[in-house]
Order: sequence, then C-alpha cells, then structure tokens
Amino acid sequence: MLRVMGWRRVDEIGAVAPFVVLFAVIAVAALLLVYRIEPPPEDALVIADNEMHTYASTSCVIHGKLERELITNREAVADPSRDLELEPYASESTIGALSRQPGWRRDSTCNYVLGFDQIVTVWNNLFGYRSRWSGTGEWRW
Repeated sequence: MLRVMGWRRVDEIGAVAPFVVLFAVIAVAALLLVYRIEPPPEDALVIADNEMHTYASTSCVIHGKLERELITNREAVADPSRDLELEPYASESTIGALSRQPGWRRDSTCNYVLGFDQIVTVWNNLFGYRSRWSGTGEWRW
C-alpha cells in the first residue's frame, strides 16, 4: 500500500510540472519586457518653433514628422554636404532651456512618433543598447 501511495505522489508532481514550467517561462518573458522610459537630457539640442512655442528633436525635423515645417530647404536633407536652413520663426535651443520657460511644449507629432523619449527594456540592457544621446546631449539617430 505504501508503494502505491508513493507512486501516486510522483504522478501528482508530474502533472503539476508542466504548469510550473509554463509559469516560469511566462514570468521570464514578462521580466524581459519590463521597460523604463529614458527622457532626453537637459542639454539635448532641439529646434524650437518660436511662434507656436513647440520644439522638436532633430530627427523629427529632418524626417518631417512635425506639426509644421521648420526648415526651408527640404531637398537639402538628402545631401549631407548642404546645411539645413531654418524658417524665420525657428531656432536652435536645448530642452533644458525651453523647459524652464513657461508655455513651451513638445511638438505633438514628434512626440507621437517617439521622437524624444527612449524606451529601454530589460532585454535591451541584457544585450546592450545604445542611448539616443551622446554624453554632450547630441542626438544619435
């Protein structure tokens, strides 16, 4: 009788094992997808729209992901030897300088396409990731 009960316990453990493994796999997958949002540094360069009181990352300006155009020579984007010319109402600034002034906000289109913050997952940390910003606040796109 003792042997039958012993085998019964082994069978019960065997029936639970797949659920334990499944739970472990789901827990590990969930942990790898945990993320944090890394905001741009205060010294990150942006292009400010002085009339609308909005600002956009350089990537959004170059790729035209903005509420309105901030450069006059759109065709020069494809030619790295040419400088981009800003509209009269646009200027260069930093996020820190604009955030200290009341009324300034991120360009909503640029913000929508994740033109500012960087999402960093545990997965990225395990396998290395490169920050969007250099140590001096320049964007790395």
